[in-house]
Amino acid sequence: MSARVFVHDDRITIDLDGLDRLWCLAGHIEVPTEHVTGARVEPVRDARAGLGWRVGGGYWPGLLATGWFTVPGRKGERQWWCTYRDDEVLVIDTDLRSPARLVLQHPDREFLAWVIGERAGGRVPT
Repeated sequence: MSARVFVHDDRITIDLDGLDRLWCLAGHIEVPTEHVTGARVEPVRDARAGLGWRVGGGYWPGLLATGWFTVPGRKGERQWWCTYRDDEVLVIDTDLRSPARLVLQHPDREFLAWVIGERAGGRVPT
């Protein structure tokens, strides 16, 4: 996986290369920090409980969830995923309709959750 996450004072950007770009249907995603409501690390099985219908991308149970999915119970909202066989994922929640949530695996997910929470005004749910 080749997701690169950059946390700036005013925005969070995620850049993808190679096959991730194809599987996730995105090469670059940018979310203004003012719209981030929280960031956390959680087990992938817990994150998948909030996974809705696949809109575009890939899904293979227990192997991968990539691309765009609906948010159950929140009509018209979309979430973006870039996960493979990792046990834990970084979850970034926003107050936007799309993406309402970003879920990705990253080797520095604990640090990123902390930094994103700090930039978002310390709103890091436990």
